Amino acid sequence: MIRHLLKLVWKRKRSNALIMIEIFFSFLVVFAVGTFAASMVLRWRKPLGFDYRNVWVAKVTVPQNATAEKVNASTEAMMHEARSMPQVESVGASMMPTYGTGSWTSGIDAGSRKIDVARDTVSDDFATVMRMPVLRGRWFSPDDDAANVSPMVIDADAARALFGSIDGVVGRIVQSGPESHFRVVGIVAPYRKDGEFSSEHINMVFGRYSTNPSPVHGSRSLSNEDLVLRIRTGTPAEFEETLIKRLHQVAPDFPVRIAHMEQMRKFMNRIYLLPAIILGILAAFLIGMVTLGLSGVLWQTITRRTREIGLRRALGATGREVQRQILGEVALLATLASILGVVIVAQLPAIGAFSILTPASFTIGLIAALCTIYAITLLCGLYPSWLAGRVQPAEALHYE
Repeated sequence: MIRHLLKLVWKRKRSNALIMIEIFFSFLVVFAVGTFAASMVLRWRKPLGFDYRNVWVAKVTVPQNATAEKVNASTEAMMHEARSMPQVESVGASMMPTYGTGSWTSGIDAGSRKIDVARDTVSDDFATVMRMPVLRGRWFSPDDDAANVSPMVIDADAARALFGSIDGVVGRIVQSGPESHFRVVGIVAPYRKDGEFSSEHINMVFGRYSTNPSPVHGSRSLSNEDLVLRIRTGTPAEFEETLIKRLHQVAPDFPVRIAHMEQMRKFMNRIYLLPAIILGILAAFLIGMVTLGLSGVLWQTITRRTREIGLRRALGATGREVQRQILGEVALLATLASILGVVIVAQLPAIGAFSILTPASFTIGLIAALCTIYAITLLCGLYPSWLAGRVQPAEALHYE
């Protein structure tokens, strides 16, 4: 049967080539959408490495003419004032706060390996505010002011990328640039700064911010300082105005505005979802056009084959057998086009696609593309095959 269908497809290779091209490009589009959607769903299910609930971000604008000493003094004053308020559970500082639009990337060298990392400079209380689990070692502490080498905390992804494991990493020296050396003092859970839809394995590392001078690296200030505050559950929204006034009183030259991390999270997720929505809409239009076009081409093909179908009916074929033949031809065309599509997408792992995608999302996208293509092509072939099954032998004699 398959051999006979191959002959029929080959005999009409010109008209079938157009159908196969449509199916082929539809396969690629569905694969891209399916892989992207699967990747986002799988990312959503992974832990964040922090708790964003009840966290506010006090975005502080640093004047251009402000000295490092003034920034440090103002930051310490605002943090002290915030801690004195009963509605505030804990306070920290961050240069690149979670769910913020800013980013800082660089390279970290551990001797035999060098990786790209996302960086942030944070205060000693930052882990408490964000409720970050420490897997190995410890978080920053005031004792680090007297450290001979600048301390650094890295997440588990960065530790595995640099050293292959999270064990035995604490105390190791890493380098960022020819003159910047850091000692790893702790390892936290994989930290997904940009939220649920952000890329996996961003390799997050944290440097320490302190208002006290160090004998090695001096006093480090934040060029764009933000305070992160964990607010006690049940605190009314009116507290936001009170907080701004109190911070302004202790640092009048540093304007402050409050952002709720839950709202920042929604905004960041929209940024990641927008390309997926646009791609999905374009894919839906394309699949719709292909469906209509494929139905029209099959319908026209059946009309032109009235003599052939009528002769087959005259030789004893039933309407159901004719219908199965047409559906078999459609399935064969879908199979040939899908094989070509699978050959194309199978090259993606060889060119490094798994650095962006995971094998799981790749597999789900491939299966989704195959299932969708077969469903669409068979659906498009149902009505034309039903028409072919109704052709009577006498109609072939009157066909011109």
